[in-house]
Amino acid sequence: MADRQRALERLATRIVARTGLHYYADKMDLLEMVLRRRMEACGCAEPMDYLSRLSDDAAGEAEWRALESAVTIGETFFFRYAEQFHALERTILPDLIARLRPVRTIRIWSVGCSNGAEPYSLAILMRRLLRTRGEQDWTVEILGTDISEQALERARAAEYGAWSLRDVGVSERRQWFRPAACGRHWVLRDVFRRMVRFEYGNIMDLPSGGGPAGPFDLILCRNVLLYFEETQALDLMRALAGRLSPPGWLLLGHSDPIGECGGVLETVTFSGTVAFRVAGSRQGPVAPRRCVLSRSPDPRPGVPVPRPPAREPARDIVARADAGLARAEVRALADRGAVAEARACCGAALALHPLDAGLHFLSAVLAEDAGAAGEEFRRTLYLDRAHIMAHVHLARLLRDAGQVDEAERMMRQARALLHRLPPAAPVPDGDGLTVAGLLRLVGGDGDDMAEAAPLLLARSVF
Repeated sequence: MADRQRALERLATRIVARTGLHYYADKMDLLEMVLRRRMEACGCAEPMDYLSRLSDDAAGEAEWRALESAVTIGETFFFRYAEQFHALERTILPDLIARLRPVRTIRIWSVGCSNGAEPYSLAILMRRLLRTRGEQDWTVEILGTDISEQALERARAAEYGAWSLRDVGVSERRQWFRPAACGRHWVLRDVFRRMVRFEYGNIMDLPSGGGPAGPFDLILCRNVLLYFEETQALDLMRALAGRLSPPGWLLLGHSDPIGECGGVLETVTFSGTVAFRVAGSRQGPVAPRRCVLSRSPDPRPGVPVPRPPAREPARDIVARADAGLARAEVRALADRGAVAEARACCGAALALHPLDAGLHFLSAVLAEDAGAAGEEFRRTLYLDRAHIMAHVHLARLLRDAGQVDEAERMMRQARALLHRLPPAAPVPDGDGLTVAGLLRLVGGDGDDMAEAAPLLLARSVF
């Protein structure tokens, strides 16, 4: 047992050194669960055998890529963190379009792109903004990089189910996607796919000069730095700043290290979020100084965490779990991309906990057709009249079905519920949205609804 523990510790050290994922440094139980499937796939009985496999000249690199996928795979969804996309649509991208009009080229980098939902969301948004402004003959280069080869394969396939499209309305889904051959998924249209390319990339290569060549006008590195030690996160943020063009912008995730960056980057505050830009963008470059970062003490709900394979079938875990643990297991499966398994687990959990509103909400979001989703959202509200996101999602479904009056009634109820909560509070089941942020998106912060309606995010969220 002592030899096995030492071998696991050596594996953890090598994984952290190669990937920077310090998250696993003190979580040997989680790491062992992650390693078990890879060891079985390679026919390795003991950790020392697996260490030898990773060091093998012939097979080692391929196995490292498979292991990197195992420890990092996560599923994101389109237009995640709506407050940031609101800032992108209203301020950041229009600023870049105006500044870059003489060269008519914009370069965007999505770091840790996972299944491609983030860079494809940017492609949809950029195409809409350029067409709305009558801008033609622009070159839009969007690069997505990830350490997971499996995630990159899914990104290139550009095929998504209800979980990844949960914040995309039916009309937008038809406009941006075509039905997949299986009839249950949707494939992004080629006009958007052509705007994005994907490459393998390890963010740990950046401080030493590796990685894609800059400069980039916009970099998104969301929910990546939180897995690194603070000193490493600081070095990586400096390296990202060095890849920005003089008018460039950097967006981090809500749970990533956020703080002041001296003369390297300046902080720009938006409602519900912050962004960084190259210091001196308005007056010209200044000499870089030391950055000081502070780590967010309270990660927001919905932030994906690398999650290892379960020791036993997920449905067996759900069979013994209370409703809260069952909800967490369903979300974790869906975030890993195992959506069919998540639906099965949700059904099993509902059989045990038929009166749990949260499980009915997850069942609605995972549903493959609007009818089933609408029925589950209504069950959610029957059990919990104060479930804000169920009101919002059901309002969107009603609007898409042409029931405008009923949709607006639902939205009025959602706004009334939001106004009872502190503006900075996270919305339950809102995937990181704050009360103030959702109010802006649904026209409840004093803005006229006619002004909010044309916005991309307003159409997407409700």
